Amino acid sequence: MDVFRMNKLSLIFTAFFFSLVLPTPVAVAQPSVAFDVTMRDGRVFTDKVPLYMVSNTDAVALADVCYLLKFQFSESATLMSIFTSERDTCVLRAENHFALLQRGGIADIVQLGGAPIASGEKIYLAPKHIAKLLALWLGASASYDATTKKLMLAFKPTQRDTIARPPVALTPTPKSDTAKPPVPLPPALDSLDKRYTISKLTVEEKANGAIIRIFSTVANLKYEFIAPDKSGVAYLTFVNATGNPAALSQSFKDGFLKRSTALRLKSGALQLTFEFNTKKYKLLSSDFSAEKGTNNFMMLVLREANVQEILQQDEKGRKINETLERDRDKWKLDVIALDAGHGGKDPGAIGATGKYEKYIALGIVLKLGKLIEKNMPDVKVVYTRKTDVFVELDERGKIANQAGAKLFVSVHCNANLNKKADGSEVYLLGLHKTDAALGVAQRENAVILEESDYKTRYKNFTDENLIMITMAQSAFLQQSERLAEFVSANMAERTTLEPRGVKQAGFMVLWTPSMPSILVETGYITNADDEKFLTSDDGQQKIAQAIFEAIKKYRDDYESR
Repeated sequence: MDVFRMNKLSLIFTAFFFSLVLPTPVAVAQPSVAFDVTMRDGRVFTDKVPLYMVSNTDAVALADVCYLLKFQFSESATLMSIFTSERDTCVLRAENHFALLQRGGIADIVQLGGAPIASGEKIYLAPKHIAKLLALWLGASASYDATTKKLMLAFKPTQRDTIARPPVALTPTPKSDTAKPPVPLPPALDSLDKRYTISKLTVEEKANGAIIRIFSTVANLKYEFIAPDKSGVAYLTFVNATGNPAALSQSFKDGFLKRSTALRLKSGALQLTFEFNTKKYKLLSSDFSAEKGTNNFMMLVLREANVQEILQQDEKGRKINETLERDRDKWKLDVIALDAGHGGKDPGAIGATGKYEKYIALGIVLKLGKLIEKNMPDVKVVYTRKTDVFVELDERGKIANQAGAKLFVSVHCNANLNKKADGSEVYLLGLHKTDAALGVAQRENAVILEESDYKTRYKNFTDENLIMITMAQSAFLQQSERLAEFVSANMAERTTLEPRGVKQAGFMVLWTPSMPSILVETGYITNADDEKFLTSDDGQQKIAQAIFEAIKKYRDDYESR
């Protein structure tokens, strides 16, 4: 069939981008690369990542960069997917100069100055190319100085970063209710570093002042505090103390506290300097003391509060909370689309004793739907079909999209000329890694020939576009794979079907859903034993129960994240 015949361009592109057989260069440790990062709220921090010599190239492990910037990622020997907290994604492949970037819902393929390098189980990239990648992807200002081995990254402020939080009374809090900073701390300040006496400091701005906490790893540390003068400068000196100046030095944009700096003195002391913005705010008083029951210290600095500003902040805070609640509702897993394969004039595969796939798939889906409706009353179940009717492949995904589904599960039965082939498989959308996966996809996709206008409807369903669609849906890949693994494990545990694992193939029914999607090949209808299990009420109920338990586990995991 024309739909499955790969043209020359497709073969070249597929072989080049997705099926590379890579050598395994050895990564040799070199001096570190310093990262100077300016956060969106104006704070600055410095950290380091190891520099390696890989294939005669200075390179940094992308995983180290993700840890530093607090990005989630999924990494294999040749492919890496990176995710920000804003759900922007970046997909890179070793030995390929192109990257798929998605930011703010807009996807783009960009060319890097150099290709990532695979070594062992990690993927590396030259620092200058990392700077270019971060600039293109995140809209940040980034550059790399090869002489000093320093990469500078500055995030642009956004409107949400400049909106003040609702005011809270400026009072010390007990140890059991330690105040949290208004934004996540940079990685260098995440936990106490016991190599230093003074490990970290946190700053919390209030409507009428600032709370500064200094964390110490030793008890009864001697100190000298000089309160802020008219210029707004305060000095705090710890005797016989150590600290990391880079971690303790921060800058703040448009805040009451402008910056904090740390300096090691020749006497062995550590001096912290705090500069407050007295031009914009009137300083009223300050206090510094050790926190009872801990090794830590607290500085309270009061400023004159603007009552009108506080009222405005209250209103802004209320609106922000309302927006967050609406956004949170959008991400709730409250609609699940269930797709029973084939139907109507399309019987699907025919079993060893003449049973039709379309009836088995429908029976399992209806049982699965009942389990979800009974045990998840807050979840709406959408069916692409509930009776023996024919539904076009591309319409199935559209039904899920129009219903606002957050999950798409398509149920089928497998078939093979080899009557001994048996077992269950779970598929994600992707390129066919094996001839067997290709064969399964071709059989399931063959239903388009039943559609009178299939040449028009599916003219864009080409092998080249399969590559692009697979990359564009990479934002859902991690979630789809997680659900697929849960289903595969549960099928092995709850049924007598032989588990055949999680695989990828170009199923057309998975092209259109804009959500995490999987296709379950419940068993081989052409195998007499599998067919007997698949057609029995008990077998269908066990399969439905296995998929339901996987969805339940996926939902708990999804919503906890």
